[in-house]
Amino acid sequence: MKEVAKEKKYLALAIIALFFLFFFYAAMPLLLGISGAAILYVLLKPLYVKLNSRISSRMACAALVLLLSLVLIIIPFFIILYFAVADMVDFFSDPQNTNAILSFIAAGQQDLDLVHLAEQHLTEISNLATGFSFLAIDWVVGISINIVVMYVILYYLLTENKRASGAIMGLLPFNEKNSRRLAAEFHSVINATFITNGAVAVIIGVLLAAGLYLLGAENVILWALLGTIAAILPVIGIQIIWIPFAIFYLFHGDYVSAAAIVVWGAFLSYIADGYFRQLVQSKIGSIHPFVSLIGL
Repeated sequence: MKEVAKEKKYLALAIIALFFLFFFYAAMPLLLGISGAAILYVLLKPLYVKLNSRISSRMACAALVLLLSLVLIIIPFFIILYFAVADMVDFFSDPQNTNAILSFIAAGQQDLDLVHLAEQHLTEISNLATGFSFLAIDWVVGISINIVVMYVILYYLLTENKRASGAIMGLLPFNEKNSRRLAAEFHSVINATFITNGAVAVIIGVLLAAGLYLLGAENVILWALLGTIAAILPVIGIQIIWIPFAIFYLFHGDYVSAAAIVVWGAFLSYIADGYFRQLVQSKIGSIHPFVSLIGL
């Protein structure tokens, strides 16, 4: 009888595992919305609680918080992304830029086959950038669906935050003490990752783009976005942007611009980044870079 009970138990666990895998596979296209709802819930819950202490209607508070997040986070993000994509298309569609990249790749090389190969790849990149708008249609549809899912989940997480927290705690396979510790760590990682690192990355990315713009670089929104993304990543940093710029200016004999971008880039990477990071961390809290990378 015990053997039969064990077999039934294992069979039940296998069925549950299969259902879980099926659910995960079915929810894959919506994971952006589900994870976005969890992240925004952590970031916006304090604001909701503060509003709810003054406004008794939970629905009104949640609607106001969702509207603020839409106006202050979602819409600006898509506007910046739109202009960044437009800058990218414009950058790769300009023959002068593709020729400059070609000259940079073929620097010091006398092999015409290498030059021809680089030309072919640059043409492919230019064609890909030109036709990027067609692919963007699919992205817009998918992201729009995820945003709707995100806001539906976020609305119920806010209005039913106590029940939602209890339900999530009940699903965790730990005792109550460890579940609360895990939830606290999740909150701290989200706050430190998106507020501390996010704020510093935006500052560094914008300052880097401003420096490049003063040196004559165009597509400033694209460089600001790429600089922000690079500044978020530990170890890599904005060096991945300003070092190639410096080499490019040096290759073309513009030693003043090369020296200026090295000085400005090094200042942002090794002085400004640390200063702003310590300033924000003193207000919010610090987190290990490796944990931050996993959090991202």
